[in-house]
Amino acid sequence: MSTRVFYALNGRRFDYNREIKEILKVLATDKGSVDEDDVIEYLRAHTEPLAEYEATINLWLARIEGTEQLPTEHDTVDQEPNEPNDYDDDAHSEE
Repeated sequence: MSTRVFYALNGRRFDYNREIKEILKVLATDKGSVDEDDVIEYLRAHTEPLAEYEATINLWLARIEGTEQLPTEHDTVDQEPNEPNDYDDDAHSEE
């Protein structure tokens, strides 16, 4: 599940199948025998863009220092950040 969340936060959908269990089992028991190119190919074959959430993901990434926004492969509407309760103007002071 954490891999699916990681992919989603990076604008991708990870649609895995039972083969991932075998990959993970071999990684856990003998990672040296795992063909890195095969794993990368599997991951690429089982992911696709989450275009419907692109604007939301870009907003999240914009708030995390040192991250880049998603490539603009799809047309999205520019949206102003809208923080509830005026959090965007809060100085985040501790009392």
